[in-house]
Amino acid sequence: MRVAGPGLLVVDFGGERRALSSAVLGGGLGTARAWLNATVPPDYARTDPGADLAERARALALPTPVVGMLTAVDVADHHEARHGAATTVATVGVRHALAAAGTRPRPVAAGTINLLVLVDAALTDAGLAGAAQTAIEAKAQALAAAGIAATNAEGPATGTATDAFCVAALPGASVAFAGPATRVGGDIAYAVFAAVRAGAVAERGAATQDARP
Repeated sequence: MRVAGPGLLVVDFGGERRALSSAVLGGGLGTARAWLNATVPPDYARTDPGADLAERARALALPTPVVGMLTAVDVADHHEARHGAATTVATVGVRHALAAAGTRPRPVAAGTINLLVLVDAALTDAGLAGAAQTAIEAKAQALAAAGIAATNAEGPATGTATDAFCVAALPGASVAFAGPATRVGGDIAYAVFAAVRAGAVAERGAATQDARP
């Protein structure tokens, strides 16, 4: 993992991995060799974010395919956690956090939680989906543990309106289950929880400082 320049966070996987992602660049089910997380201003207005990220990846000479994400958070303030077979890298912006099923209006505002979960196991397609579900559940648990309230409902937030994730597993397809009761799923849950909670606590502290007269 390296900060490749102002606003650019890069992880070179060191080879091809099987990946499932919601990212604007390289999203879906496929393969990836690198991850790029780029900081953009809150008023970012490009209508082709995938092309924007592809241009940045080419400028960095990243190995392809690349999974790319955008955030208004300074990616230099990322958080990393490892547990067993799982490593999580997270950038956490929670100033406009919401509850997925909240009933109050949910404006799309700057603030994103971007997750990269590297899994040292050969997950099947179903295993990748299970790993993603486990990671998102752990993210929501971390926000609750950090005391992040939803802006559109009573109670804790579950994320933001623009969160993205990538689960990148080893080549092959021998591990079919990655729920939280499995060894690999438990590793994913603990790594995601630790990284997101640390980021949320830091962001909440920064917001408190900014609000002081």
